[in-house]
Amino acid sequence: MVNTGLPIVPISTAVATTAVPGPTTNLHIGMDYWGSPASSTIPAMRGKVPPTPVAGGIVTPASRDSVQSQIWLQDERELKRQRRKQSNRESARRSRLRKQAECDELAQRAEVLKEDNANLRSEANRIKSEYEQLLAENTSLKERLKEIPGHEDLNSSRNDQDTNNDKQTEHVQGSQ
Repeated sequence: MVNTGLPIVPISTAVATTAVPGPTTNLHIGMDYWGSPASSTIPAMRGKVPPTPVAGGIVTPASRDSVQSQIWLQDERELKRQRRKQSNRESARRSRLRKQAECDELAQRAEVLKEDNANLRSEANRIKSEYEQLLAENTSLKERLKEIPGHEDLNSSRNDQDTNNDKQTEHVQGSQ
């Protein structure tokens, strides 16, 4: 912080200027603060507050307020930037979690569908084997019926039905 409570007192030079000339030195360090018109040799801070010209080298409360307001604006921008970055991180995390949940749900659904498919295949195989067993039993019963005397007249009417049954059998076996 700058202490502006000290008054600037001019110093009179009553001493003779017959001093021995020596090497020139850079004694203007800090003189821009104390009112010297010499330019500042202090490099500006990078990425911070831009230098603001001050009239006559004196820091006034108004110029200090403008510097502080610039610092405050930069801090406010930095805070907004940080909040935005954090918000984006959280949004990305939520998005990843949603995708993971969707993937897990689809994997569960795939497992259920695989189980259903296996159950349906086993049911179809069971029905097919039952059908083949009944077909064999039917053929066996027909053969036995042919062996019994006196049922020939029934056989002729049943042969028409057998032809229809055989067509149905071919249709069922062809669709599998």
